[in-house]
Amino acid sequence: MDSDHRRETSKRVQLILSAKSSGSGGYTSWLANRPREKARLELREALEAAAQEVFAMMVGDPLGSGDHADLPRVADYTGMIGLAGDICGVLSFRCSNQSAVAIAGKMLDTGERAPEECVRDALGEICNMVAGSFKARLTDLADRCMLSVPTVVSGKDYQLYSLANGERVQIAGTFKGVLLWFTLDLHS
Repeated sequence: MDSDHRRETSKRVQLILSAKSSGSGGYTSWLANRPREKARLELREALEAAAQEVFAMMVGDPLGSGDHADLPRVADYTGMIGLAGDICGVLSFRCSNQSAVAIAGKMLDTGERAPEECVRDALGEICNMVAGSFKARLTDLADRCMLSVPTVVSGKDYQLYSLANGERVQIAGTFKGVLLWFTLDLHS
């Protein structure tokens, strides 16, 4: 393979996330006795409350309403964390470069001058804390669900696909007037 072709093909990254349950656990076992619409509402409320709590505590600003804005195919930053155990899937956090730098600057008290590495670390921590708060809000789940190490992807030339074939819960919010999204993809 010549170097020009290698450079061209390496410009695009495709992420495919798959979350599957092992054994008798999984999304369906945890929510088996809950009506579907009640379960979706419970998941949405827990995710929204977790995101609000983390932003108020770690960033010092509440999230504004995103009025259920559409999720972009590509964002400048995507933070992801896996959930495994009685609930399996991926929680992701997507935002623009402008939001990412502002969030990191507020967390680190550096203003708008946070280095790239610090921006990625801050977004990974936000994702980790939202996932922890989320699972703690769901009755009886905290001890039966583990979280992976957060992963953060940056750049504009990538697409994110989830192969989880269960529920998708998404909330949109604003930070300093710019949209950001939290998405929970659960495997059934």
